[in-house]
Amino acid sequence: MRNTVNTPAVSSSAGFGAASLPPRPGHPEGDALVRRPLPVMKQPDAMAAERAALTPDWSHSVDAEDIDIDMLSEPHWGVEGYADEATICQVATSLKEAIRQHQTAAINEIFRLAELEAIAAFPDEEGRIALHHAVLANDGVTAAYLLQLPTAQQQALCKDAAGRIALHHAARLGHTAQADLLLALPSPAEQLLESDHQGMGALQFACSAGFTPMVDLLLKAGSPTAQLAMQNEGGWNAIMFATAGTRIDIVTRLLAADRDGQQLRAAKRDGYTVLMIAVATGQELAARTLLKAGYLQEQLLAEDDDKRNPLMLASMRGLKPIVVLLLNVGFHREQLAMQDRDKFNAVGLAVRAGHVDLYEPKRGVAR
Repeated sequence: MRNTVNTPAVSSSAGFGAASLPPRPGHPEGDALVRRPLPVMKQPDAMAAERAALTPDWSHSVDAEDIDIDMLSEPHWGVEGYADEATICQVATSLKEAIRQHQTAAINEIFRLAELEAIAAFPDEEGRIALHHAVLANDGVTAAYLLQLPTAQQQALCKDAAGRIALHHAARLGHTAQADLLLALPSPAEQLLESDHQGMGALQFACSAGFTPMVDLLLKAGSPTAQLAMQNEGGWNAIMFATAGTRIDIVTRLLAADRDGQQLRAAKRDGYTVLMIAVATGQELAARTLLKAGYLQEQLLAEDDDKRNPLMLASMRGLKPIVVLLLNVGFHREQLAMQDRDKFNAVGLAVRAGHVDLYEPKRGVAR
C-alpha cells in the first residue's frame, strides 16, 4: 500500500503547468488523459505544512475512520473502464473524510483518479460536494485544486441541502482566502447574488457574523448595489444585520458602497427599517451614522406595522439623546404629528410609558 503519491508532471511555467493527472490503473486512454492546467502540486510534506497553516487542528477527531488508500489505489472499475456510481460514491465519501481529517496522502491519491470530476461533484447526505467540505475545513490547497477542474463553475454554484453554495460557507465562517479563490472564477456576480433557502446571501452572512475583511472582499468583488438590496425571508438586509450586531465599522462600509439608498428604505417583515433597529436597540451612534447618509424624509417618516416612526420608538423607551437627535435633523413637525394605530403621537407614547419629563409641556420639544 502506498502512503505517498508522486506529484503529477508539470511544465516549468510559473504558477501553473499543463499537468496530466496519472490515470487510474487500466484506464483505456492511458497517458493521453490530460486535464486543463492544474496547480503545481507540492510534495506531501509541503502540502501538509501548508494545510496546517490554513486550517484548524482536527487532531481531536480520534473516532473518525481511517481512509482506505488501498481501495483508492485499486477501485472496482465498471464497464468500459469507468467507475460505477457506487464506487464513485464510496470514493467521494472518502474524500470528504480525508478533507475533514487533513489526510494528505489520501487526498493526493484521490486527485490522481481519472474520474475526479465525477467524484468532486458527488454530493453527500447533506448535499455537500468536495468543494463545500474544503471551504468548511478552510483547506485552501484542496479548494484551489478542485477549482482548476473544468467543472469549477458548476462546483462553485452547487447548492447543498440548505441551498448554500461554497461562498456562503466561506462568508459565514470568515474564511476570506477561500472566498477569494471562489470569486476569482468567471462571473463572480452569480455567486455574490445567490441566496440560500432562507434568502441569505454571502454579504448578509458576513455582516451577520461581523467579519469585516469578508465584507470588504465581497463589496470589492462586484455588484455592490445588488448585494446591498438583498433581503432574506424575514426582510433583513446586510446593513440591518450589521446594525443589530453593533458593527458600526461595517455599517460605514455598507453606506460608502450605497448608490441609491435602497438599503436605508428597505423594511423587514415587521416594518422596521435599519434606522428603527438602531433606535430600538438604543444605538445613538448608529442612528447618527445612518442619518448622515441622507434620505432623511424616507428614514424619519417611515412607519412600522404599528404605524410608529423612529421618534415614537425612541419616545416609548425614554431615549432622550436619540429623541433630540431625530428632532434636530429635520422634519420636526411631521415627526411629532404622526400617530400610531392607537392614535398616540410620540409625546403621548412617552407619557403613557412613564417618561413624562422627556418633552416640555405644551411644546412637544424634548427637554
